[in-house]
Amino acid sequence: MRHNSRMAGEGFNILINRRSGTVLNMGEPAVEAAIHDSGLDVAELCFSEPDTMSENLDRLIESPLPLLIGGGDGTIRESAKVLAERGKAFGVLPFGTMNLLPHDLGIDTLPQALKAYAHGVRTEAIDAGYVNGKLFLCCASIGTMPQASVYREQKRDMSNFWLFPRLFMFVLDNIDRHKRERIVLDVDGQMTKFHTPAVVVSANRFADSDTLTESNFKRQTLDGGELAAYVMTTKSKVSHMRLLMRLLFGHWLRDPDLKEMTGRRIKLWSRHKRALVSIDGEVEKLRTPLEFTLKPRHVQVLIPEPEAG
Repeated sequence: MRHNSRMAGEGFNILINRRSGTVLNMGEPAVEAAIHDSGLDVAELCFSEPDTMSENLDRLIESPLPLLIGGGDGTIRESAKVLAERGKAFGVLPFGTMNLLPHDLGIDTLPQALKAYAHGVRTEAIDAGYVNGKLFLCCASIGTMPQASVYREQKRDMSNFWLFPRLFMFVLDNIDRHKRERIVLDVDGQMTKFHTPAVVVSANRFADSDTLTESNFKRQTLDGGELAAYVMTTKSKVSHMRLLMRLLFGHWLRDPDLKEMTGRRIKLWSRHKRALVSIDGEVEKLRTPLEFTLKPRHVQVLIPEPEAG
């Protein structure tokens, strides 16, 4: 654990997962320097091992000072589970691969996030999704996405230069092999059958991206009070490739082989008794049917003021 020599009672407390991708790539001294150079007023800076994150979080919750969590989507999710129950608002610093929630909050890079929080914050309550009682802030998925996450973890030591093309081909092959997988979706009592290799359920709908500089997985709102299911129904390698390219470069919501359904409660049946589920990037095996619910405005989040972005 490392602490800044700042006077207690002022500024932000910052808790960072020491094993997050950004820390491993930059190094702790460089991260500290970025925080110092941003002008953000810091009371305590704590780099934590993953197995002591919970202990450090419990300690920092007791402080009246605002709290920023640095880590990937999995770290943010695990922290949010505790913070939501304790009623503690928190901000996020992007230290992961996808950084889904930071993108939703208009935060794309670490320097931008630090300067934005230094400018000022407001507190807003956002919706939390649940799958079989397990919280997610962004989305949960079955099929190709969790399989791709497992593949990526197995190739963790491979450089991105070599990993990306292999991961792309793995995903394309996985979609084609599982395109006839049968599922049934019950959305607010309306049941529909699909043949699909992949289903994503998000807390609120995704927004269409207009430019390459935007995140392709940014949501329209974080407090809309609804779940959105996205079902992939491509049937040929050409259509698989088309949708994958749109996922990479934008306008995937316009693909003719993507079905969107919205509701307050979603139930998903598959032929498997247990399904591999990606929950904000963390993979778990859950019993089917999968039951998705939503707690409106359940999580208190610190958001940088708009003009800071």
